[in-house]
Amino acid sequence: MRPVWWGFGLLAALTLLLALHPVVAAGEPSGGHQAVQKGDCAMCHVTPGVAAPDRAGSCVSCHEWVRSVSQNPSARAKAMEFFPLWPRYERNVASYFAVPDLGVAAARLDPAWIQEWLGNPHDLRPAMPETMVRLGLSSAELGEIAAWFGAQQVPVPATPTPDPSNIEAGKNLFATRGCIACHSFGAVYPGPGIPAAPDLQHSRKRMKADRIVAWIQNPTALHPKAIMPNLGISLADAIQLRDFLMLADPGGSTAKAPAKLTKLPRPSCDGSSPPSSTPTVRWEQVESQVFGKICVHCHMDPAQNEGRAGPGNAGGFGWAATGIELQSREGVAKHAPAILEAMLRRREELPRDVVLPGQIPANIQRPTKPGMPLGLPAIPDADIQLVATWMGEGCPG
Repeated sequence: MRPVWWGFGLLAALTLLLALHPVVAAGEPSGGHQAVQKGDCAMCHVTPGVAAPDRAGSCVSCHEWVRSVSQNPSARAKAMEFFPLWPRYERNVASYFAVPDLGVAAARLDPAWIQEWLGNPHDLRPAMPETMVRLGLSSAELGEIAAWFGAQQVPVPATPTPDPSNIEAGKNLFATRGCIACHSFGAVYPGPGIPAAPDLQHSRKRMKADRIVAWIQNPTALHPKAIMPNLGISLADAIQLRDFLMLADPGGSTAKAPAKLTKLPRPSCDGSSPPSSTPTVRWEQVESQVFGKICVHCHMDPAQNEGRAGPGNAGGFGWAATGIELQSREGVAKHAPAILEAMLRRREELPRDVVLPGQIPANIQRPTKPGMPLGLPAIPDADIQLVATWMGEGCPG
């Protein structure tokens, strides 16, 4: 999977250089709106009626800020003075630039599918690094979110029932009317496409038949912020395209779990075994390569970040607080076994959460606790081995 990281300590001083992100006015939330807020949807998405977090609390605006500063020589020089690790941020910030607008998503997606998918999400966009985080919300709350989505949809005209005789014509239109430039369709058209464009093999579950036709003909008629272009497709051609998407066999192989790792050392950071006198891995290395590269952004030390602890420490995305701080050697050592287990759980979830073009998401039994990093690629095997070795040596400083 394609990694995306923030930099160590970045959140602590973001507001020193730039003003806060504009805030969307929001009324008193209720029902699904409350569940959307509890799930921290606005942390990654533009969310109708929900105030956008400032740069210190938003994945999207933080990454946009890093990129914009990096492209401005004078701003970059000032950033280099404030942030000793600024080059690390520039190397690693590569994602959260194309995540979907939830208002646009609400305009087209079937609410019943939304509820099911949020309860057990899978990869939809092969070219997008990020996948949907698992939310710590109840079934009732997920249902409220789905109803909130559905209430924002405009009515669309009725169309004929999908007809198998249109599949071949629709397939040809998919290739000749520009669809293939952005989208993949299973193993039939397995090109990676562009990050924001989903693999359209999922359309038959995600959208109602009539709404697919309306969306193909004029996306902005369903939502003014739709980024899909109006290609001037006739009603007849839109129906044929819809029938191809809904009825054609997308083929493809099911994503497979990675091979099991070799036996990992048992963490011994609890004092039961003294740190090795000749360690092969030290804290500086695992901090730079793993913990300061990704884990710290959700598991911050409040003392180093103006009181911010991050959603992984203080709670977020519907999950309760854990009290796990991963910004210091002491914080990591304190929770070493749980950290290694979480990394391995995330690795086991990959066949559903990381699906390459031409693949089908595996239907796996998820553990009660989500794997880490939440919603992002699994830590690479070599880095997991590095962390396990360090922990097995007693977490030396």
